[in-house]
Amino acid sequence: MQYCQNNTGFSRGSFSPSRYRADAFTMCLYDAAVYDSTKYLDTYSVPSVPRNKAIERAQMHAVLTKAAEIYRDGVVNNYCGSLGALYEAFKTVMPEKYCYHRFSRAMREVSENGAEGMVTDRRGGNNNKINDVVRKWLLDAMSSGKKYGPTQIHRFITELCGQYGYHTPSLSWVKTNFYKYLPMVAKNRNGNDEWTYSDLPYAGIARASAPGGQWQVDGWRLPFYMDGYRTLMIFTVMDAHSGKIVGYNVDLSENTESILKGIEHAVTTTGTLPQEIVSDNHSFHKTMEAAHFKEAIEKSGCTWTVTSNPRHKGMIERSFGTFGERFCKPMYGYVGEGIRTRRRNGRTSQEMMDKYHRAGAFLTADQIKMIAIEVVNQYNSTVAGNDGISPVERYEARQNIGLPVDEMERMRLFVRKGEYTVRKGQINISRGGVIYEYQLDKDMFVGLNNKKVAVRYVDYDCIYVFDAKTDAPFGCVKRKQYAHGAICDQTDEDIKILNQHKGRLNGIKSAFKRRQIEIAERAEAVDPEAAYAMNAKLTPKNILEEFRAGGMKAHEAERLGVNISEVPDIPVFSEVTTCRGDNGQTKRRKSHLSPQKSIK
Repeated sequence: MQYCQNNTGFSRGSFSPSRYRADAFTMCLYDAAVYDSTKYLDTYSVPSVPRNKAIERAQMHAVLTKAAEIYRDGVVNNYCGSLGALYEAFKTVMPEKYCYHRFSRAMREVSENGAEGMVTDRRGGNNNKINDVVRKWLLDAMSSGKKYGPTQIHRFITELCGQYGYHTPSLSWVKTNFYKYLPMVAKNRNGNDEWTYSDLPYAGIARASAPGGQWQVDGWRLPFYMDGYRTLMIFTVMDAHSGKIVGYNVDLSENTESILKGIEHAVTTTGTLPQEIVSDNHSFHKTMEAAHFKEAIEKSGCTWTVTSNPRHKGMIERSFGTFGERFCKPMYGYVGEGIRTRRRNGRTSQEMMDKYHRAGAFLTADQIKMIAIEVVNQYNSTVAGNDGISPVERYEARQNIGLPVDEMERMRLFVRKGEYTVRKGQINISRGGVIYEYQLDKDMFVGLNNKKVAVRYVDYDCIYVFDAKTDAPFGCVKRKQYAHGAICDQTDEDIKILNQHKGRLNGIKSAFKRRQIEIAERAEAVDPEAAYAMNAKLTPKNILEEFRAGGMKAHEAERLGVNISEVPDIPVFSEVTTCRGDNGQTKRRKSHLSPQKSIK
């Protein structure tokens, strides 16, 4: 420690009583720091405190003790100007310690209770009393999809602390750590969609530079009910430069048939394939028809990109909001965007739904298809964007850079070919949850049973069977009857940026998961049983047990006509979704059945 000893001498002609007192006090405090500090060194010399820190604390103790002695003996007091001289001396010996008002209070505290309490930093609250098990409880409770608040979580933790004998944290501690841990459990607490759209960073992706550079494809449920509360799905193909819907198909679901018909419609209306098609990771990609179709368009120069990032096909994702709010909502029968919508005005009131019922019935499938045609035309012809033109005008304003497709090429692409194995004399094709069966005649059965064949079909009424290797035709088989997703603009730097962004997102997800595991493992080290005690708290009670035990509740149930013995148990499960510790691997390593190293 360095001490300031400047101005300890006196110059003639400049004598000041205040200056004299300050210099005299400085010498006293300096001597105390040098000579008296050795008396207190043992007090602060503990294993957890470094040697230089212990010396500094002993010197501070000595200086405060001497200053308090001067203060207590009446040389100075709180009501005279001499306290200022003592404070000036203290700041000379111990710079950057106290302000004037804090020093005044310190003198009184040291005089009454000694200097040790002033020297040792006792800040930190109750954190040292709150172990990692309590933190694990907090993390578990926060992870529930019911979104428990800090007050309710504090009640849970208080009950568990009483049960296991741990120090109970204050509500303010729970609130502080609640917001600290919130990013780690945001995915489980708020749902994956809200976490992805609201919390995670996103890459900026510019639209394609010209028509035909990229198509974005996706399906959207039309907000109109048929009888039985059924709906129809519209599969749309959108040009990523202009925003124009160049092709679409309407069906009960977004199945393989609907997807290929929508793309075929786009190819027919534009006469081209795009340089790239972007889609989400749909089950369509697992079918043989998809594999053959992708192989066929790749030979033509078109690339199919599957992405799990909604922002990669952000144009078509955003269009559905406009599609529903601006164009579907004015139509009769509009029932809203569904219960999962994040839009405040995305649901139709129950009173309006009742009016639809009173009007007679919901819409038919043909009526909804006609509405879809009208809505697509309105969408394409309505001015959108800052340039003041419609998607159709924007599409026609620039030259199409797509890949030309003639009639023969279109037939090769969309008269689909798939490979199937004949089993029990028939071919089964599964689409959209429906199995279409085609039974071979005896001649085909003899030659083709249990063999792989190639199949092409235009619709499901009849299929054409070919040799899988030579593509030679075998014949037509009727249906069995029953009695009753813009590479053209990407540079290496663009790809690098997207790859870096993907790595950043993976790093965020891995960090949160790793942090949860670390907290769980530390909690297990403190108390393996208590670490997962929040599971019981977040598992709803089976209240039927109380009724079966008899008493007032059982009598009340009987009064309401409930036969308790016939009521099945309420299914319950834990709402905790945080990651557990690495107990499984640890147990396997410790098992006597696991392979052990040989002892030499």
